[in-house]
Amino acid sequence: MSTGVWRCEPGHWRIAFGPTEREVFTVLQGRCRVHAASGGMQEAGPGQAIHIPPGFEGSFEVLETVTKVYVIVE
Repeated sequence: MSTGVWRCEPGHWRIAFGPTEREVFTVLQGRCRVHAASGGMQEAGPGQAIHIPPGFEGSFEVLETVTKVYVIVE
């Protein structure tokens, strides 16, 4: 398990999680989107959380400089 605070400027990149890896994060500032390769998208802003399930493939997009608190479990 790993936890922390992550900050990033706007950008867009691919992400892929292993079969037992998952993440839950809450946005403190800014706005981001998580796009599933299979279709669909989740967007979060301050106070909102997103769960990324095991085996997820897709992309992470930072729309406005984002600060998030995260927990990753493998």
